[in-house]
Amino acid sequence: MTATGERGSELRGAAVFVAAVGLLAGALALVQARLEPPPPLEKNVSEDMFSATRALERLERLIGDDAPHPVGSAAAAAMRERMLAEFAALGVQAEVQEGFACGPRSAGCGRVWNVVAALPGREEGPALLVSAHYDSVAAGPGAGDDGSGVAASFEVARALLAGPRPRNPVVFVLVDGEESGLLGAQAFVDAHPRAASIGAVINLDAGGTRGVTSLTRTTASNDGLVAAIAEAVPRPYGASVIGAVYGLTPYDTDFTVYKNAGWPALDFGFGEDKAHYHTPLDRLANLDPASVQHLGDTALAAVRALAEADLTALPERSRVYVDALGAKLLHLRTLWIPGLAALALGLLVPVARRLAREVGGSRRIWLARGLGFVALVGGPAALGTGLMAAIAWLTAAEVAGHAAPLPARIALWTSVLAAGGALVGPLARADAAARAWLWLGPWLWLAAIAAITAVALPGASVGVLPPALLASLLAFGTCRIGHARSGMSWGTWPSGLVVLLGLALPALMWLQAAVRVEAVFGLGPAAAGVLALLASLLAPLWLGLGRLRRPLVLALALVSAGATAIAVTSPAYTDARPRRLSLLYHLDADSGAGRWIVGADAPLPAALQAAAPFGPAGPAFAWDTDESPSFVAPAGSPPPELAPPVVEPVPDPEPPPSSGRRVVVRVRSARGARVMAMFVPEAAGLRAVAMNGVALPPYPEHRRKYVAGGEVYGIVAPPPEGVVVTLELDREAPVEAVVWDLSEGIPAAGDALKAARPTWAVPSHGGDRTMLSRQISL
Repeated sequence: MTATGERGSELRGAAVFVAAVGLLAGALALVQARLEPPPPLEKNVSEDMFSATRALERLERLIGDDAPHPVGSAAAAAMRERMLAEFAALGVQAEVQEGFACGPRSAGCGRVWNVVAALPGREEGPALLVSAHYDSVAAGPGAGDDGSGVAASFEVARALLAGPRPRNPVVFVLVDGEESGLLGAQAFVDAHPRAASIGAVINLDAGGTRGVTSLTRTTASNDGLVAAIAEAVPRPYGASVIGAVYGLTPYDTDFTVYKNAGWPALDFGFGEDKAHYHTPLDRLANLDPASVQHLGDTALAAVRALAEADLTALPERSRVYVDALGAKLLHLRTLWIPGLAALALGLLVPVARRLAREVGGSRRIWLARGLGFVALVGGPAALGTGLMAAIAWLTAAEVAGHAAPLPARIALWTSVLAAGGALVGPLARADAAARAWLWLGPWLWLAAIAAITAVALPGASVGVLPPALLASLLAFGTCRIGHARSGMSWGTWPSGLVVLLGLALPALMWLQAAVRVEAVFGLGPAAAGVLALLASLLAPLWLGLGRLRRPLVLALALVSAGATAIAVTSPAYTDARPRRLSLLYHLDADSGAGRWIVGADAPLPAALQAAAPFGPAGPAFAWDTDESPSFVAPAGSPPPELAPPVVEPVPDPEPPPSSGRRVVVRVRSARGARVMAMFVPEAAGLRAVAMNGVALPPYPEHRRKYVAGGEVYGIVAPPPEGVVVTLELDREAPVEAVVWDLSEGIPAAGDALKAARPTWAVPSHGGDRTMLSRQISL
């Protein structure tokens, strides 16, 4: 090629690359615009419509004092009375269900008080259950989690009453104890009389204070549910891939209980900004009205659709689904997915075989070409992940860019793009077919992934199958056309237009995924992986830049370096987006030694280090693992008013077990603490646990990541007389266990520590607490 021809080729390549960047930028702008919830409606809209203004006024009456109301607290009891009054104002009779339940995944039990109300249907038959939880964590008032769900439930009930009576009865349960292990939902399923009549469930829960509402999970036989709501919900969001990977996240909702009960169920919620989640900032002033509007619009439409459905005839089939940026919920019977995945792979494989036949090359060369996709995704993803980890370490933050995400986001995106561009040169060196396999290789891998997930995890396949299917049609079609014209050159195939067409759909789908993954999990491996996957599709366009590739890679690297410099010199936390930092006072009742304990998921602030002689991070208790390190400092003389928990033997009413032994004790908090727990060492050979006669499920495997050398069981809202705990043990000889109780707040001796806690740090989850422990012999 002449210098002039080469220059022209580079300019054409540059034009296509600019078009691709413009396509990505436009897709990102569209995604961000569509991920904004609709504006809130005022009070004067039609009575049968959902109004966020009305819902928030009711929520103001319920939690306007911004007081946390965890299960078993006086604040929770007061909120129950206010909820009963709100139902009465709607002309609906409500009741309180008091019960004792054990969570399915929490290794804990406790007392709960659910509020239950029902609207009659035109027909007697299965009822639709609408569920939200009203308890909060101890650290915050829970305006988003899940005051938004409670407010939406009341406003949905009001809107239903303003319209014609639905076909099916609609039961509203505002459950207690969700934050302590899904206890209220379990109590409803186990013991409420209406549980026998439930035909389907809509669960509403939020994990933050803003975001669009998504369908996060469905039960397996979701055909009728998804088909019904897909046509009804005005701006539907959700993808079955979310439900497929939900178990990998640290989150859970009452949906799990309803699914375990065998009830067809849908799980809706928002929570794309975790800055306020489970902190004092999850209050009414920070709750986004537009997000409440979208939650309510979605819930009301879904409730109306299922309240008119025949709940006795829901198909025993499943569907996969994915939203078209909120414009429509696309769904398809699951049985079609393996065939479509096979079609995508079947269209790509002949193209790949023809490429291999006509280009030639050794098996080693083609193996290297095949592994190019792994390098194109793995290399940039690893670089991006490492860069974000470095920013987090240098700023002493839990995640990069927590307070100001834009610089870290730019650093991540540009570093991933630069790494992808830099890898193209070595991968394509002296390879006449480089353009062809740099485009075809990633799509072959993605089609193979789609085929595997279509069989093993069909819901997850929607993340890659639609783009892979489109790319396979483009590849097969252009290859056939080129073959028919006998003028096809693998050195210029595919054309820039084909690459751009193949890029459009994944840009929309995966950029939405990248934005939402970042919002939920922060800038880390998941976000870097999604971006690297999308960036790998630019490989043939990088190749087309020729000599312009290196300057562009360098420019992106410089931008990434500049953005990184800004990120590492920016505050890691602010008052509006604070660090989570709770204080724990622990008193060992046996030794009389007191300690201050602070979680070590980020470095200890200098002011706290100056206020007390904290040691290096490490396990604070014998049962702590390396996954839960803490900073510990001696606390001096213990407060005289703290009485340790009481453990008393109880006669065993049952015959002795055929092997091992049974230990029955009553545990109670002498100081009226709201939470208790027991550690049973592995040496005890613990076979089974029951509390107040309720058997606990097998110990959850996910908890072993944080508990070493045994098992920890919790109790919330224990009554004054305590809880009877029954343990079946393999070991005949006595073993030493530990019992403790936890109350909100710390002794006055900790005032200096609270004062030293920076303004950009707040308690979270359980909040600041006092713990008294004692060893017992079983």
